[in-house]
Amino acid sequence: MNNLFEILEEDYTPSEIVEILDSYDESQLEDYALSNDICPKCYGNLLRHEYKEYRGEHFGFPAYENMVGCCCESCGEVFE
Repeated sequence: MNNLFEILEEDYTPSEIVEILDSYDESQLEDYALSNDICPKCYGNLLRHEYKEYRGEHFGFPAYENMVGCCCESCGEVFE
């Protein structure tokens, strides 16, 4: 945590740092991690995988939907 304070002190005043960290939202951090292919649980790399999910029949033919998911290569956590 001290490293974070040192980095923030380069650009912000102590009162600004307190304000920034007070507005900390865990879901925003998780969204940021996932958008950058980082596991929010263990900080490992996320691997994207594509698969087809069966959706029943459409006009008598089997229907599938292309899906994309992520899986952490370190801890195995799956994010859909």
